[in-house]
Amino acid sequence: MWGAQPLHLRLEGASKLTEISFDKVTNSQVVQPQEPQAAHISHSNMFMGAAIIGLLPMLMVLLPLDITNNPEGWQVFVRANSFAVPIIQLIFVLIAMGKIFSPVRAIKQLPIISSVALVVWLFIASLITFHTGNDILSGAIGFLKLMLAGVFFLALVDVRKALGQQFLRTIWVSVGCGALMYILIWAFHIFTIFPQGDDWISRIPGVNNVRHLGHFAFALVTAGLFSLIAYRSSTNKWLRWALPVLFGSAGLGLALWTGSRGPLLAALVAIFATFCVSTNTRKIIATFFISSAFAATAVVATLPIPHEAYGIAQAPGFADVNTKGDASSGRTGLWEGTIAKISERPLLGWGVNQFGKFGTVKADEFFHPHNYPLQLLFSGGILSVLLVFMMFAPALRHWKWPYIAGPSAAGVGGVVGMLVYSLYDGALYFSYPTMLFLLCIASSVAPGVTNARPELSD
Repeated sequence: MWGAQPLHLRLEGASKLTEISFDKVTNSQVVQPQEPQAAHISHSNMFMGAAIIGLLPMLMVLLPLDITNNPEGWQVFVRANSFAVPIIQLIFVLIAMGKIFSPVRAIKQLPIISSVALVVWLFIASLITFHTGNDILSGAIGFLKLMLAGVFFLALVDVRKALGQQFLRTIWVSVGCGALMYILIWAFHIFTIFPQGDDWISRIPGVNNVRHLGHFAFALVTAGLFSLIAYRSSTNKWLRWALPVLFGSAGLGLALWTGSRGPLLAALVAIFATFCVSTNTRKIIATFFISSAFAATAVVATLPIPHEAYGIAQAPGFADVNTKGDASSGRTGLWEGTIAKISERPLLGWGVNQFGKFGTVKADEFFHPHNYPLQLLFSGGILSVLLVFMMFAPALRHWKWPYIAGPSAAGVGGVVGMLVYSLYDGALYFSYPTMLFLLCIASSVAPGVTNARPELSD
């Protein structure tokens, strides 16, 4: 029943061709406008931009040349701030501006409430962040990355509207391939550097900690889900089945072998959320999960455990090696301290990227609260949270949520999974998972649904 295929009828209208899907089980009708047509524009550059976005995990290693055992100070600085992400986002925006995207037009098209809230937030956040005595450099870096991420999202939405599902398929396959390439680079690093002891935790190319590899694990699983649904009707068995399972098993395997509980739970949530939303593809999603989990577990079971923090037992939390006697690995104490600091400045907060300077006593070990709602309150207080809500709330009224039979369901699953991920690991503090989150949002929206019942043509 879950795998029942929809019956398609074509309707000729005065201005466009519309496709109607009838679910054999429910007899419900969903009107799906045909994929946007933009053949008059050369889009090869935008698909190149999609490929570059996908290759980010590899570029996060190559940009700072982070393949040595003892990186220099500038390499650590570039890696720690994930400068590869905003640089690639900027390149994507510049490519989009050549044919499709206009930042000025995109901002003018924002609802008036969103525009006012954005201006007020920029003014207040600037005053708080660049206050005398603050960490000005960290604040400036964080501020610029936030602004660029916002422009990148606007460009992403415009490109998605212009190129449709073909662009999304390209970018998600690129995301999965980029994460696979990173795993190969890491394997090369292991066999050439031969890490010892805690190097398995702190000396990981392109990231600051082995737990941050979970970002790539989540990317792989989400890429697998999107590819699975997007190519479910393809005659190419590699695209329809082998590639999605390769992404899914690699993502789950990476989380299991590195003992990363956070991304493992987030990936499972993303799969379950997609399963719930995409009612017409539940059978293949279940098969995808079983196949990926079996392959990942089988491979990881044969791999050596190089450090006590690694391994299947650590991943689901059966072992507690990070903080003895504390299954939260110090998070509960960190959250309590963060709440105490928020209570000192509940209205305006402490400023962007100021947790390292004004955070709790654990700030030497944790440079963010590992909980994104607390991060927002710490940085901007209640006022900034309300302004951010005002920015996005009007736009939500104009969103047309996804067709349950389409790949947009994987975008919804990715959004839900990343939100859960950010409750205990604060994933949205980091540039790469933030970009993934924006990509999931752009992938979750679909063209408008027409409620009218047009006449059927012969």
